[in-house]
Amino acid sequence: MLAAIVQHSEAIVVFITALNIVLYQPQIRHLIHLVDALLVCNDQKTLTNLYRQCLDRPDPKTAADFFRESPWTCSAISTPRKRWMLWKFVELAQALGLGALIWASVDDSLGQKDRATRHLEAVDYHHNHSESTRKKAAYANGYVYVEVHLHFGPIGFLFDTRLYLRQKKVRQLNREREGEQRLRYRSKYALAREMLVELADLLPKGYQVYILFDSWYASAKLIKFCRRQRWHVICALKANRRINKKRIDQHDQSLRHKRYQRVTLNAADKPRKKRTYLVRTVRGHLEEVPDQVCVLISKKHPGDKRPKYFACTDLSLSVLQILSYYQKRWPVEIDNFYLKEALGLGDFRLQSFEAIQKWFAVVVLALNYLQYQAAETYLRTHSLATPADLIRQHRLAHFRNLLRKVILEALQTGKLEEGIEAFLPQTDWAVT
Repeated sequence: MLAAIVQHSEAIVVFITALNIVLYQPQIRHLIHLVDALLVCNDQKTLTNLYRQCLDRPDPKTAADFFRESPWTCSAISTPRKRWMLWKFVELAQALGLGALIWASVDDSLGQKDRATRHLEAVDYHHNHSESTRKKAAYANGYVYVEVHLHFGPIGFLFDTRLYLRQKKVRQLNREREGEQRLRYRSKYALAREMLVELADLLPKGYQVYILFDSWYASAKLIKFCRRQRWHVICALKANRRINKKRIDQHDQSLRHKRYQRVTLNAADKPRKKRTYLVRTVRGHLEEVPDQVCVLISKKHPGDKRPKYFACTDLSLSVLQILSYYQKRWPVEIDNFYLKEALGLGDFRLQSFEAIQKWFAVVVLALNYLQYQAAETYLRTHSLATPADLIRQHRLAHFRNLLRKVILEALQTGKLEEGIEAFLPQTDWAVT
């Protein structure tokens, strides 16, 4: 493996320094190296592979100690990161004239690990929604996290993630823990609420916030919590939810003789593609929710037997606005893709739950760096740079530095082959 990092990216050093993270200097050096290497490494993001990216070949055991033994918590990184990112994106949104609107998406995601993985505390068998059917539930061995993504017009960032453990798993782990080391079970709703409470404390005044989530989070408790913060909710609903004491699918049947409203939207995953939906609306009260809501019954075609149902607490919005706002959940899926596919969120080999939380904090920091760079690029050029574009540019910058270093070494010594060998990994064997 070629050691690509001759010197650390100045942009990453500036970014991490600006966060004012309260860690010791050796810990900051580990953090800078990990974030830089996560963007450079094209293999599995194990600690060994990450530390092989650096020319001076630091010992990967020190990286393991950084997560397992070093006395810091994930909040030491995540708290200043969230505060700084929110402040910066509010500033960027004002510079772009985007108005005082924020969309906050709540979701969870399952990352799969090998079936034989048994001793990593955050790994367990979880229900797999994407592969389950009505007749058969599917389960996968892996990790689950709840996340909140903030969006400001065309720019946004991942606000926070929280690892989720099943109640049975928490009891199992607590058998071997004592005192303050014991874990406390938190449902997905509780994890989402914790992140939203922190968001409420950090948000500047005067912003209108829309909380977006799918039907799995559309509980009366979460909707009422959001309304107490003076936030509006746009969410998906299941067919058995009741509005005005009547199931939503029964409302759909009773409205079958009324005209549809045609709504055309740009597809979230393919912006150039148009999609038209047939929509009917119902206004009333959801069970245990005191505020009146507008419920949309959306079909792809008149004969669609599995319509989608949405609820919105802001009665001033049109049908087009409600569905357009709900589409702003799509960046959460983009976050999940880059976290797991490009930044190696699931490549951890750390055993303790606390060490895995620290790993999550570092990987989210790397994604936030890309999202901040993308927002800065949009401010300058008014064109959106994808994280993939920024990762490619980051790797090219390191390759230029490496190539420049090799050429300078060869010019100074006059020995090209020895200069090249100095920057290649040392091995105990060779192919002849």
